[in-house]
Amino acid sequence: MTEHQLKEVLKYFVDNGDRKLYTEEKERIKLAIDQANNLNELLQVAFASLTIDAHR
Repeated sequence: MTEHQLKEVLKYFVDNGDRKLYTEEKERIKLAIDQANNLNELLQVAFASLTIDAHR
């Protein structure tokens, strides 16, 4: 899987997941995914985004 394909899959999950995210939060997460330069940064975005709706 290419980096571009992985980013598209991650953005699909952000859009279609069962998480309680506002539209603006989803857009910011997708922007961070697009701006990630390597796998480490993608993982940091993923873990950080998990905390957004943890207490809702």
